[in-house]
Amino acid sequence: MATVNADREVMRHIGSGPLDRAASDAQLGRFDAEWRRRGHGIWAVERRDDGRLLGFCGLTVPSFLPRILPAVEIGWRLRRDAWGHGYAAEAATAALDWGWTTLDLRQVVAIVHPENERSLALAGRLGMRVTGTARHVPTGWDVLVLRLDRPDGGSAVRSAARR
Repeated sequence: MATVNADREVMRHIGSGPLDRAASDAQLGRFDAEWRRRGHGIWAVERRDDGRLLGFCGLTVPSFLPRILPAVEIGWRLRRDAWGHGYAAEAATAALDWGWTTLDLRQVVAIVHPENERSLALAGRLGMRVTGTARHVPTGWDVLVLRLDRPDGGSAVRSAARR
């Protein structure tokens, strides 16, 4: 993951910019802590045929943007040579399905830099729509906040009880 996080092109629209090895390792520690604390977080994304690490995807709390809390954010980051192969869409769809059914979420957000055309396109394919902007204080960037409501509009627990 340190190689992915160190790539300037991959990190071009990420507020921290490229990460050195220590910062990348610290990020993985935060991902692990979130899983232990909340029961959800970021997953490793691996290619099925050979197990090669491609990056990450998952559901996390965007604590770096307090203005939109409480919220659960879907996020993804893949190595450059994995772009354009459908891996991010596959991983994001799985993360959303898991969020709807296992976590019983009613809504998920994405926070995307307005120049990040690839992430905006993926968010659009997932059905997400821009609902506003927010200021990312550390960078001064205005980022887009996108939202996706639960497709059935209700609770998985209630839906299962009606069957």
